[in-house]
Amino acid sequence: MKKFVSITGGLALATLLIALAHLPTAQAQQAPGAPPPPSVGVTTARMVKMAPKIALPGTVMSRSDSQLASEVEGRISWVAEVGTAVKAGDVVARIDNKLAGLQLQSDKAAAARLSAQLRFDRDQASRMDNLFNQNAIAKSTRDQAKSTKDMDQAALAQAQASFQKSQYQFTHSDIRAPFPGRVVARLINAGEYATPGKAVVRLVDTGSLEVSVQTPIDAARYIAEGAALTVDIQNKPVIARVRAIVPVGDIASRTIEVRLSLPPGAGLVGDAAKVFLPSAQPRDVIAVPRDALVLREENTYVFKVDKKNQAQRVAVETGAEEGALVEIKGLVAPGERVIVRGAERLEAGQKVRAVEAS
Repeated sequence: MKKFVSITGGLALATLLIALAHLPTAQAQQAPGAPPPPSVGVTTARMVKMAPKIALPGTVMSRSDSQLASEVEGRISWVAEVGTAVKAGDVVARIDNKLAGLQLQSDKAAAARLSAQLRFDRDQASRMDNLFNQNAIAKSTRDQAKSTKDMDQAALAQAQASFQKSQYQFTHSDIRAPFPGRVVARLINAGEYATPGKAVVRLVDTGSLEVSVQTPIDAARYIAEGAALTVDIQNKPVIARVRAIVPVGDIASRTIEVRLSLPPGAGLVGDAAKVFLPSAQPRDVIAVPRDALVLREENTYVFKVDKKNQAQRVAVETGAEEGALVEIKGLVAPGERVIVRGAERLEAGQKVRAVEAS
């Protein structure tokens, strides 16, 4: 009996030892694995030429903004609605041309009558000249016929000029758009009387926009026509090109006007703009994309990735800007990888998986 118990106890002890031997393995299989390092988008810091900038206020305006006036007088019969988009040559207003049409017919008839009279007087002057050569009439009679022909010729020229004037007034009773744009204001309404020079509608070309900015004369020497500059419109950066630098300064403010062409849809006429102009000659600086900056209350940082794929936080100072690039001053060298996507939740020294950002 004791022997049986001993054998049974030995089996139980062996079973217990086997279970204890397998316990760590089972626990290891059930424990969750360590999380993989987060993926971050990286790019390289690079050395570029960049100039310090000054921000100046500007205004978005159209290159073609006109108050179209009437060239003839008459009662306004129709004016285009505000907001109407028109092409060059489209009618934007009409003046009642009934009186102009009647005057045109009258001048046309007068010119035709004088033309017929001139033909007769030419033939008559030719006959009188032949008779005079035959000594059949007096010289005064020949001269009288010639004078009548010359007066008819002058009268016909005057009548033709009146006919052309009437034709011009009849044709220009339709006020047409000299360029494509939108009617933004009615300056006269149907039924009112228009006189030559009176503004009828305001037409603005909303597809050809530019920014006007007053620039200090000292800063103007660092820009040139055709240069690309950054302009903020409605808190959105836009690349605009210098179209013209007006080389006449204001004596009081010591500024000159600079016009920059905007791409279509960059803003609305009347928008406020902030123009970034160079204030010195370009210099070599280390630049990173603006997305690489991590802004905190205490400082501005960038995260760079070292050879061990660890994120190192570096405090930097920002400087000049050029498009999407920002100058930085800190412990970042050209060619080092900086994080441009996914840096917001990183800790210094954290392991990351670097992916080249597009």
